[in-house]
Amino acid sequence: MSDLSSSPPAPRQHTQEQIERIAANKARALERLKAKRKADETAEQQQQQQQQQQNQKPKKARWIKPFYEFDLSRMEDSKGGFIVDEVAQDAKELEKKEKSYIIQPYYPPSMDPSENPKCKECGSMDLDPIFFSVFHMLLCPTCKEKYPEKYSLITKTEAREDYLLTDPELKDQDLLPHWSKPNPHKSTWNDMMLYVREMVEEYAFKKWNGPEGLDAEYERRVVQKKEKKDKKFKEKLADLRRRTLTSNWERKRQEGPHKHTFEAEDDGTEKCKICGLVIESEEL
Repeated sequence: MSDLSSSPPAPRQHTQEQIERIAANKARALERLKAKRKADETAEQQQQQQQQQQNQKPKKARWIKPFYEFDLSRMEDSKGGFIVDEVAQDAKELEKKEKSYIIQPYYPPSMDPSENPKCKECGSMDLDPIFFSVFHMLLCPTCKEKYPEKYSLITKTEAREDYLLTDPELKDQDLLPHWSKPNPHKSTWNDMMLYVREMVEEYAFKKWNGPEGLDAEYERRVVQKKEKKDKKFKEKLADLRRRTLTSNWERKRQEGPHKHTFEAEDDGTEKCKICGLVIESEEL
């Protein structure tokens, strides 16, 4: 009994089929391990190549910082490499604008009278500085006062209403030169723009094909304005009538049905005092 318990078990013998299966499984495991090692090596090579490409790119210098955009048209050379404060810039623009209102006196450019420009009306060399520098017109102060129907100054509103010109046309300095002055009614309002009547008339007649065309266009606009005003008045009147009828109907609805108040007539009939309904009455 003791001999049987102490003897080791006999080793198990594999069949030929099991041995072949074990060998096939081992071969497949080796192939998978080889393929995995190859994939790892390929991935490692790709990663190294990417790292080399990144290292080859030029690096940004540490001192380079984001740049700031400035309006170069408003920048002024301060002779020190600094940017001028916008408040100071606005003050300078205001001062420049105030200086533009000042008209410099006119002086003859040459000592020779034959070379100096002369007034186109009388030939005088004493030219008006406003007409010369602003309107580029050779005119003396005497002729300006002598011919007000030609050389008087008109405002932008008068040019727009009397000569039927548009704001873009009046603002174009090349098309119609104008003189800008501070508004006399209020300093914070827009500048007052003055035009020479002759120049405005010449452009308006060219635009509307003469004074007849200007008058025809003015009459057409007056008629159109009157028709629009009448149409608006009729619409308001119709709306008022509609609201009046609605209010009367609502009042009658709230008051309830009408109660007749009859009064006897001479012909044996009775007539309502309120609505005028007539009925015949018989005495028994």
